[in-house]
Amino acid sequence: MVKYLNLTVINDNVGSKGLKNEWGWSILIQSEKWSILFDADTSPEVMEYNTREMGIDLKNLNYGFLSHYHKDHYGGFEYVGKIKDLKVFVPPRNTQLLEEWGLVPQEVEEPMQILEDVWSTGPMGFVREQAMGIKVNSIGLVVVVGCSHPGVDSMAYKLKNISEEEIFLVIGGFHNPSKRRLDNLAALSRYISPAHCSGEEAKRYVKKKYPSKYFEVRTGSRVRLPP
Repeated sequence: MVKYLNLTVINDNVGSKGLKNEWGWSILIQSEKWSILFDADTSPEVMEYNTREMGIDLKNLNYGFLSHYHKDHYGGFEYVGKIKDLKVFVPPRNTQLLEEWGLVPQEVEEPMQILEDVWSTGPMGFVREQAMGIKVNSIGLVVVVGCSHPGVDSMAYKLKNISEEEIFLVIGGFHNPSKRRLDNLAALSRYISPAHCSGEEAKRYVKKKYPSKYFEVRTGSRVRLPP
C-alpha cells in the first residue's frame, strides 16, 4: 500500500485568492509511487493558470482518471494533452475527443484494481460514472469521487467491498445528496469532504450533524495523508 497521499484541489466551485475557479472539479493525487490527475475541470484556461500558480508540473503526471463524460470534469484535459501524452482511465464511451487532444484513453469496463493499491468502481448508473479508492498505509481507503450521480454512499460502499478496506476519507462532488445518503456515508467513512456539486445544504448538514467528520476543501486546498 502507499505510504502517503498529497491531495491538491486544482479547481472546485469555491475559489481561493490568487487562483481562478469555475463550476468544475479537478484534484491532483500524489503518492511516493505515482501522480494521478483525477478529472480536469471545465476549461483548459483554468487548468493552465491554476497549475502554473500552484507550481504543479503536469509533465510529472503518471496517469489521468476521468470519473464521467461531463464537460466540467473533462474539459481541461485539452490542456493536459498539450503537455503530455497521458494514459487516462476512462469509463466506456467514444474516446475520439480525448485521443484528438493527444491523450491515451484506457477504458475501465468493470470494478477492478487499476494500479497496485488503487481501485475503480467501474462504470455505475446511467451516467456510467466511476470513482477511485486508494489504500493508504495506517489509515485505510481514501475515496475520490467526481459527481456521484449513482449515489456517493453507493460508490463508497462498492469501493469498500472490492478493496476490503475501511474508508478513511471520501472527497469530491456528492451531487446534492439526500440526508439519508449523507448519514450512510457518515457510517462508512471517518472523514467527509463534500465539494463541487455537493451543494451548500449538504455541507451545512454534515458540518452540523457530524462536526468531527467534516473536512472542508476548496480550490487550492492541499491535504497530506496521513495527517
